[in-house]
Amino acid sequence: YGVTENSGTNNRVIEVINFLAAHPTEAFTLSELAAHLGLSNGSAHRVLSTMTDARYLSRHPKHKTYSLGVALVAIGQAALEKHRGIDVARREMARLTAELKGQCIATAIVDEELLFLAKEGTPQTHDGMNRVGERRPFLPPLGLGHVAWADKKSIASYLDRAASTLSESMRVYLKKALEVIRQRGYVVAANGKALRALRQTAMFPMDQRRDEAYWARVKQLIAELSEQEIQLLDFADMGSGGISYISVPVFSPAGTVALELSLSGMPDNLTIEEIERYAERLRAAAAIVTGETHGRAPD
Repeated sequence: YGVTENSGTNNRVIEVINFLAAHPTEAFTLSELAAHLGLSNGSAHRVLSTMTDARYLSRHPKHKTYSLGVALVAIGQAALEKHRGIDVARREMARLTAELKGQCIATAIVDEELLFLAKEGTPQTHDGMNRVGERRPFLPPLGLGHVAWADKKSIASYLDRAASTLSESMRVYLKKALEVIRQRGYVVAANGKALRALRQTAMFPMDQRRDEAYWARVKQLIAELSEQEIQLLDFADMGSGGISYISVPVFSPAGTVALELSLSGMPDNLTIEEIERYAERLRAAAAIVTGETHGRAPD
């Protein structure tokens, strides 16, 4: 019983941190947090009191509201020291977006999800707007840049997961797309109605849970994707909508993909030459991050 109780409490602590991290400048009463997290007031009080005592949370003496505490600053700084690549990536992303139009984000795979870790720049359209802490499911064809350089077993597992959402012909295309991505060194997808809807629908804040309706809508949109929206094999086929995003890997010392840098929200009238320039500039930024964090590209 003790193990189950402790596990439940630990999960609630994580849920509180995730919720408040998604609302970093806001404060909430006990009853508001209990309602958002699906807890009784008594359970919420126990969790919040423990976290406040540890200074993970701050409690306003007059309004009796809770917000992120000062102890999390030290923990966040320690995490950045451990994962130095995020700070290096943020610096290079800022340089990149100061030079090019668009928004650049850094993502990593965490618990089978694409987690947004950093963001720089301003998109030219609302399609590219993202917030740090948001997630997308790591479900084919999402996350192509994270899996293209993986070992054969991981790639096969990824392709197998596409069986429930993509036709056989599209899975064959997806396999070919992974080969092209490795050859080019980057992912590039054409803008399209289904992809725009998927990128917006699949985004999920840290403080929310996915339900059956969410998964049904995501899978429906994946099934509606065109080949060009999955991966643009020939830039001449991009159409009038332009490019949705370009992404490149940052490699770890073990030769695996540690982060992915993605550029989106670009002008929709880029020429093929401009797209290639954007892609090479993004690759250069990722190469700097890889080098400064002692990463290496896989064989």
